[in-house]
Amino acid sequence: MTLLSTSLYPMLNHHIFWEKKPQFQFSVDTYDLWILFAVESGSFSYRIGTVEASAQMGDVVVCPPGVDFHRRVISALSFHFIGFTLGSFSGEPSKKIEDEQIFRSQLALSDHKLNIRHLERLADNLKFFKLYAEAGGDLLHHWQNHALNDIWFFCQQTEAAATDIEAQPADPLMERAKLYIQQNGCGEISMLKLANDLGISPVQLSRRFSKSTGVTPSSYLIHVRLEKAKSLLNETYLPLEQIAQACGFSNGFYLSRVFTKIMKISPSVYRKMNRV
Repeated sequence: MTLLSTSLYPMLNHHIFWEKKPQFQFSVDTYDLWILFAVESGSFSYRIGTVEASAQMGDVVVCPPGVDFHRRVISALSFHFIGFTLGSFSGEPSKKIEDEQIFRSQLALSDHKLNIRHLERLADNLKFFKLYAEAGGDLLHHWQNHALNDIWFFCQQTEAAATDIEAQPADPLMERAKLYIQQNGCGEISMLKLANDLGISPVQLSRRFSKSTGVTPSSYLIHVRLEKAKSLLNETYLPLEQIAQACGFSNGFYLSRVFTKIMKISPSVYRKMNRV
């Protein structure tokens, strides 16, 4: 479990999003910056220093500068590659060096992974990175840096929250399932593949997901798609058929039927009401 030093903070240098990468261009690389790998889907194995481990959907791996990063794709990998430097609130060079050394030791003890407990918040921050992956400008860089800092400091808050013995522990595997559905729900998605990727049966997926979230995976998928549809109805003038395609529904008629049944209002009326 990694508890980040409160005196250190990340400063974004660059960001790249790779989608369904079948293999790394280099099996080993060394960087001048701190590097953060945030996995959206797929998996890879890695070795950083003497630590060997693997990462999958929802994991955030950090590699220090000047350290060989050995890695191999296990299954087609979609991930955010974020380079950053570390600043210090203390303003004392010697204190910063000491804190970095402590942080490196903490990373090694936790397989070089940050302690991400609330994957929905991570997903929101990574979604922001992805939206502006191809964009430029100082303002966008500023907001991407804000998202990076939110990931960084939220790790500390969740570590402290873990000491609350009254808290109901989340099912980590189902948190990964939720993240997968959030990120892939508006495209072609297979619950069978999701179950296989998680190493459980479809029946186990349905039972554990329902126990963890209170709804079935299919119901949660519909929720994700409807939220996207509501956003497009509010923010665009796209016809219903195009919105349906963008949200993973087979056609506009089916979207309208599901939308009306759950929202108790038709898509067209919803759009009019939210345009007033």
